[in-house]
Amino acid sequence: MKEIEHQLIDNKTDKVINLILKDKILISETGKIDKLKTTEKEFPNKEEALKNFYKKEWDTLKKGFVLNNENDKIGQPILHKFIGGPYTGALSFVSTPKGFFVYKDSPQNEAMEGFLNLIDNSGNILSTIQLPKPLAWDIAYRKATNSLILDIDHYIYEFNIENEIFHNLGQEKRYLDSLISVADDKTAFATLNKLTVVDNQNKVLYTKDYEIQILKGNIPFCGKISKDGKLLAFQNKVGEIQIIDAENGTLLSKINGKFELVFQLEFAENNKLLVVREQYGTWGMRYFDLDTNEEIQIKEIEIPEYTKEVNAFCFNTDQTKLVLLQRADAHVFDFINKKLLHSFKIEHLVKKCEIKFVGEKIGVRTDYGCFSIYNV
Repeated sequence: MKEIEHQLIDNKTDKVINLILKDKILISETGKIDKLKTTEKEFPNKEEALKNFYKKEWDTLKKGFVLNNENDKIGQPILHKFIGGPYTGALSFVSTPKGFFVYKDSPQNEAMEGFLNLIDNSGNILSTIQLPKPLAWDIAYRKATNSLILDIDHYIYEFNIENEIFHNLGQEKRYLDSLISVADDKTAFATLNKLTVVDNQNKVLYTKDYEIQILKGNIPFCGKISKDGKLLAFQNKVGEIQIIDAENGTLLSKINGKFELVFQLEFAENNKLLVVREQYGTWGMRYFDLDTNEEIQIKEIEIPEYTKEVNAFCFNTDQTKLVLLQRADAHVFDFINKKLLHSFKIEHLVKKCEIKFVGEKIGVRTDYGCFSIYNV
């Protein structure tokens, strides 16, 4: 085990806690930066020492300290900020020029409410915005209007960042079926058996009706618009993904195969490849050539473990990097040359997290209540 050193700072008091792990010894330095008190504790083995390192760090984060180190190594956290324990299905966040908007539930034992914390690069909370309803399942940033598009408990809202006004785009809700997806010049959303595409002024370009299926208490329901706003991939039936002309709603083709619930879709390679994450069935990544609509194998970007299960994936903006998440392990691939670059562990995670690129770094919101940025 390499030596680990994390510095945590309380920005309100300027107090510092340095946590240093050397083999089986945990060293804590606490106090003001020019007057630190040092304690050491040796543990029976390296595993126990590492466990206590993270426990000590977590206790410190919950007291309001922040890990902030812009210069840390590849695969290391450059920000840890305690947000609070969320409902595990609502781990949404998004990066904007103004900062990171991170969903937060109301404190335990209080009335169910939802909030957005606006956080800067140093982990400071700049503002807290109450949502119209709790449970923000997904948040996307629309650059053209400097606004957020949100799926809040299956209602679709736009939030104007400058004047902090919410506008209900979907009007009504359906219990299970909802999605949002933002392109450069269009936004797609679905709720109440209607798939809608609007331009950046929210003028409706078209709507399409759909039906839903129930599968093991869930529904096959997923959609994604391509970044250039030309294509829309949509799944609402087992074993079928529709490829739709996002300009006018024309059904261009269908991908048929043995897949059940699709949890993520992404267009890649100039809309020639559809990247799919399946839940149930393979529980992993699947790739479809959009010239032939046939499935292809890309063995070079498989997770290097005995199981190929993937819990989340994300691309950077120019799609030169792809990150595949398996439980707490993030695997970073060169997507152009199809090779593994490195792997690292997500810290302060129980079972589930959401990952997104924020610039050329990775943002993570965990079910333990932590918001983090990692160097990749």
